[in-house]
Amino acid sequence: MVPVARLLLVDDDPFALETLSDALGHAGYEVDVVSRASEALARLETSGYDLLITGYELEDLGGMELLDQVQQLHPGMPSMIITAMASRESAVAAMRAGALDYLAKPFHVEEFVGAVQAVLERVRRRAADEQAGEGAAATGSGSPGEFEQLIGRNPRMQRVYSLIRTVAPAGSTVLITGESGTGKERVAAAIHNRSPRSSGPFVRVNCSAFAEGVLESELFGHEQGAFTGAVKRRAGVFRKAHSGTLFLDEIGDLPTATQVKLLRVIQEREVQPVGGDTAVPVDVRLVAATNRDLSREVKEGRFREDLYFRLNVIPIHLPALRERPDDIPHLAQHFLQAFGKRCGKTVRGFTDRAVSAMERYNWPGNVRELENAIERAVVLATEEVIDLHDLPPEVKGTAGSVEGTFQLNTVRLSEVEEIVIRRVLTRTGWNIKRSAETLGITRATLYSKIRKFGLAAARTTTA
Repeated sequence: MVPVARLLLVDDDPFALETLSDALGHAGYEVDVVSRASEALARLETSGYDLLITGYELEDLGGMELLDQVQQLHPGMPSMIITAMASRESAVAAMRAGALDYLAKPFHVEEFVGAVQAVLERVRRRAADEQAGEGAAATGSGSPGEFEQLIGRNPRMQRVYSLIRTVAPAGSTVLITGESGTGKERVAAAIHNRSPRSSGPFVRVNCSAFAEGVLESELFGHEQGAFTGAVKRRAGVFRKAHSGTLFLDEIGDLPTATQVKLLRVIQEREVQPVGGDTAVPVDVRLVAATNRDLSREVKEGRFREDLYFRLNVIPIHLPALRERPDDIPHLAQHFLQAFGKRCGKTVRGFTDRAVSAMERYNWPGNVRELENAIERAVVLATEEVIDLHDLPPEVKGTAGSVEGTFQLNTVRLSEVEEIVIRRVLTRTGWNIKRSAETLGITRATLYSKIRKFGLAAARTTTA
């Protein structure tokens, strides 16, 4: 017998609460109702739910802020938003906050129940996928911290995985942002692999790797004789990606003239080769990526606003490696096994001081820099365990005493307390129960410390 799903419904409209909870009850669900975000957080702390459904505006907190707090305190909690203030921006914001669906008022009760059923089915399928992934991990083909070719157990990466699962089945354009080396191409590949276009081509092009004239030929193709050196016709990547996915990396480096032509291709869904008179229809899913702040580029006149809005339909932001230090040991071990196998070396792991140095280092080159560092360490290693001296100078230079983080003669006790609590929360993926046990305090005390030091707010603003 399938267990009855437990739902938590949050809305400050008493009539909506009564109507929607009655409809869900008649559909066979067990429903608890509250009117305030604080009540919802208290219920989530003491009771288990399969889905959180919240209004967009509540008496004490906005629905988006509630979702942010829920994702911090209960990572992976399924949720959906209902609102009377529907807009593309609020829908995208809801998805980024972790919502699996976004339902705009007014709607029929039957539509609402159907949406809830669809979300619960998606949650069920996702749980089945993750269970299958854990089974693969037991046989050595994957791990719970892996998703496609991405690795990370940190809640921020889990949110990225959730977004990929949500947007992949759609045909919407995706804009992936993040610093160089964070894995934007792997996110694009994951979206393609989970989409209905997965049997079609996945074509990559780096927009910064070509001069302006050459780039247009690379994107749109050219006819024979269109310019000096055009000795034969070229199809271009849009036509090569027909029925599949086109990944435009470093889209922020696109020349202004090419931006105009790309906008036309997106709008008209057809390309006109350089030197050609006839437009050719194309059917591609467009995924773009950049390490630049495109909104700032728009304000400063270097990127077209209309193209930016065409690209930024579904934004996905990848955190820098320094923002998820708890993932560093997992990534390092993954690279260690890969390079050990490639080099034919038996290398089992890392010393504690090597791990500590890697966790303290800032990693400006992100995952790519970590990968290179581990490759270097494996090649140079003379023992079966990587030690501090095997790491690059800039990495092992961070190893040292506590003074490397703060000066003991000037630090306050509260600052040490904040650092320790922040580190434990990060390492446990913001699991409040485990963090409290590790710190030897109650969960109520830990919540008080989180509020005291503003840790939840700081974590939200950098997500």
